[in-house]
Amino acid sequence: MNKRGILIEIIAVGVLLVVGFFWFTYQNGLDNGLENESFGDVLENKLEEYLEEECVPASCCHATECVLKSEAPDCTGLMCTAVCSGPLDCGAGHCEYINGECEVVSNE
Repeated sequence: MNKRGILIEIIAVGVLLVVGFFWFTYQNGLDNGLENESFGDVLENKLEEYLEEECVPASCCHATECVLKSEAPDCTGLMCTAVCSGPLDCGAGHCEYINGECEVVSNE
């Protein structure tokens, strides 16, 4: 087979994989009782759920801000005081992905 034929096959397989992913995601949403939500809403909700887990405190001790997990500091071997002074300390708050940013959200 010539190079052009191989390229066309690779593109076709790629398109099928993308279409299959979106179809599977949509069907999974229908199976979970989301019949009244649009396909875009289902994808957006799944993305937000995934990204929410990726927000963590921005510092190792008494954090006041949140960052993406990929930007988190290395806290290996670090010990913090038991003082509850930050908005995330002692269960006072948690990190969430809101409007494209990691934010501190109060648990009150």
